[in-house]
Amino acid sequence: MPQWSHLVSSAPTNLLKRYYFKDCYYFNMMRLQIMRLKFLKDIIKDIIYVGVTCLIALAVLGVPAIAPIGKQLSIATAQPPSHTEPIAIEWLKFQVPSDQHAQFIEQDAAIWTPVLASYPGFQHKEIWTNPDQPNELVIVIHWASFEQWQAIPQSVLDNTTQRFHEAMGAEYPPESTGFRLAWSSEQG
Repeated sequence: MPQWSHLVSSAPTNLLKRYYFKDCYYFNMMRLQIMRLKFLKDIIKDIIYVGVTCLIALAVLGVPAIAPIGKQLSIATAQPPSHTEPIAIEWLKFQVPSDQHAQFIEQDAAIWTPVLASYPGFQHKEIWTNPDQPNELVIVIHWASFEQWQAIPQSVLDNTTQRFHEAMGAEYPPESTGFRLAWSSEQG
């Protein structure tokens, strides 16, 4: 039996090494797969963010775009400016708790939109949500010109702001920015 003694004593060690390294290999492969999935998730998130940003930019610039609605596709187009004066975009970002979004949008539509629509140059208004920031609302208001937008008297803006704050029961100060159209593919 001496010829088999070296095999009997080393067999558990050989088995242990074989299964230990095999398990490490599978563990490392699973870890690599998880890292790949996280990387792909980040890439997909970035692609969606860039795509949405591009669609918003296209809408602001008035470029035709195809947008899916449900199972149908609709083509969204904007009319080119009919005059040489560049259009203006009013961009307002608000921090509003997500459970108050519906009330905020309802009160904005009832109070602000009629006031703004009564002034020349008002074209239309949109309210956007940010999926990455659930407490953020962005209002985009399209004006025929920067001058027409700025022509609204400050007293009207102050009174409307006061009415809106009273209706909401809280104040929501906006981060405000305005943009003038610098270039459009429709203008050449």
